[in-house]
Amino acid sequence: MKFSASQTISQKQSIVITAQLQQAIKLLQMNNFELGQFLEEQSIENPFLDVTAPTLHETAPSAAEQDPDARTVQPVEIPNGETVADTPITSEAMENTFESSMLDLGQSNSSGAAVQDWDMIASSVAQAQPSLYAHVCAEIDRLLSAPRERMIGYAMAEAIEPSGWLGQSLAELATMLRVEEQEVERVLDKLHLLEPAGLFARSLRECLWLQAKAQGKDSEEFERLLNNLESLANGDIKALKKACRVSSEKLRSMITLLRSFNPKPGSLFEQVSEPVRAPDLIVTQTPDGWKVDLNRSTMPSVRVKRGFAKEALKSVSKEDDKKFMSERVADAKWLHRAIEQRNSTTLAIGAEIVRRQQAFLDKGIGALKPLVLRDVAEAIDVHESTVSRVTSGLMMSTPQGSFRLKAMFSVGLQSGDADGLEAASAIKYKIKKLIETEPASKPYSDDQIVDFMAKEGVKLARRTVAKYRDMQSIPSSFRRRRQAAMVGLT
Repeated sequence: MKFSASQTISQKQSIVITAQLQQAIKLLQMNNFELGQFLEEQSIENPFLDVTAPTLHETAPSAAEQDPDARTVQPVEIPNGETVADTPITSEAMENTFESSMLDLGQSNSSGAAVQDWDMIASSVAQAQPSLYAHVCAEIDRLLSAPRERMIGYAMAEAIEPSGWLGQSLAELATMLRVEEQEVERVLDKLHLLEPAGLFARSLRECLWLQAKAQGKDSEEFERLLNNLESLANGDIKALKKACRVSSEKLRSMITLLRSFNPKPGSLFEQVSEPVRAPDLIVTQTPDGWKVDLNRSTMPSVRVKRGFAKEALKSVSKEDDKKFMSERVADAKWLHRAIEQRNSTTLAIGAEIVRRQQAFLDKGIGALKPLVLRDVAEAIDVHESTVSRVTSGLMMSTPQGSFRLKAMFSVGLQSGDADGLEAASAIKYKIKKLIETEPASKPYSDDQIVDFMAKEGVKLARRTVAKYRDMQSIPSSFRRRRQAAMVGLT
């Protein structure tokens, strides 16, 4: 066999993901808060990039006031009755909104005014209350005066779980503290007096018993009920009556009392307070239709420092310094354009979603239409992965509440409406509402739910109804009937 070396010429296509392309992809996934943090970091590294954080209740100067040639992302108006295919937003339209001349050195553009254009008060939660740990420590200081008991109480506070239960055994605590187990138990008996009742319980039975004791309901019959929680979970009324030795009426009142207790009293305290996040897009209703806009109250303004860059370039003579400055100016120009393209793409995707989900905005989740990423991508002429990245983490404020853009997408199932499809999310919602209105004595079976949905024009299999029930933690009709019997509804 003879080997020889040779040279050949071939041509192939490939995509090179540059650092700038990677950064542009990351920008698409950022919400306004993350974008603000990123731009602050970039402004520290690049002296020619000016980033101004929005100031509430102050209107930033418009782009036209800052620079007559600059353009901004304008809100999208969707007239009443407009169909999906009326005026799709195309990539060409987005390019026309942001001409390359806008990115010439020194032409500034604010990516958003700083007016508070979303209802922060309505979106806020109540004032954060003390954590569970802070609460029990304060109660230990009030209840236990002896230093030795207080030390044991603090150790138990360290061992308390988010549910409010004690996460370590008394033997483990005694060994750790080098004290007698009986002494730890005496302190625990005192801590069982804390409010809310049930804190520092070592089991579900003890947690419920402490709450019954706090209400003066710690009878022998109730204790026997707690000793037979397994029969209660199975809905075995006959076994419970026999074990508790009470009448049916008395048993029902005891079960009603039991259901009023909280098996996890620690859940009343905020464990990790998640801050209220402003939406990235805002949808409002106008007399003429719907209006979709970026949340400009949380969006920082970005511009390139033209004057400073020119003066800096004139003041240096070394080629290396000029090269460094030119690169920083080019980076600032690119970032400016990337931010505007990110805003444009976000607004285009949000507007297309609103176009297709106007029934949801008018009527609620029951009117949610089937929608997949491909539908939006084809309508605005972008890749499906672009839509996926934008919708993965961004929030939209609507008259129906604030939702992640991802929540607006749902697969379709066969129905009798105009387009022959209905969103799976809407069907799940209808099944839930149907079960909520069923007679307590005769809950609807999955087959009956199939018949009800068929009358509304939605064709479902029984296993599909069962799957949607399980996804919403709704028990079967048999278990729902037993639950109703236990609370005296049948």
